[in-house]
Amino acid sequence: MLIPLSLAFAVAPSAMAAEAPNPLSLAPFMVGLSVADIDKVSAWYVEKLGFKVTLDVPLGTTGGKLRWIEAGSQRIELMSLPDSKPGPERALPPDHAAVRGYTHLTLQVPDLDAAIATLAARGVKPALGPVPVGSLKVKVAFLRDPEGNMVELLQRASNRES
Repeated sequence: MLIPLSLAFAVAPSAMAAEAPNPLSLAPFMVGLSVADIDKVSAWYVEKLGFKVTLDVPLGTTGGKLRWIEAGSQRIELMSLPDSKPGPERALPPDHAAVRGYTHLTLQVPDLDAAIATLAARGVKPALGPVPVGSLKVKVAFLRDPEGNMVELLQRASNRES
């Protein structure tokens, strides 16, 4: 059976478009965090939150350091430069968003109350929470790392008893 040439051209572009991969098929890789004391900060994430150091290399030729810490599929790139300047201190949520830019790192946990109890045993007290956020159907708590960077622990409603 012959297909008219005009019909073949009408069908071919849409068929090809469906097969082409999405060049913006994005997936999380890591978040970068500039810190003053890379050893103190990475020790906190390792000892308190269970991260592991997976990469430790010099950062440029300035005497800086770069370190990757990972937990599950989460990776944080810690960077320390000798002459880095401190950022603004952030208020607790929701006022932390009054300063533009990244406000916090969010890590999902299956049971927030159990996570908070584990952290309490490790000497970590939440800066805020745990609190339910009904409009988002989540329960959250916020921690501060040794340099004041905000870490949000989040439990989805599907992981909680209603």
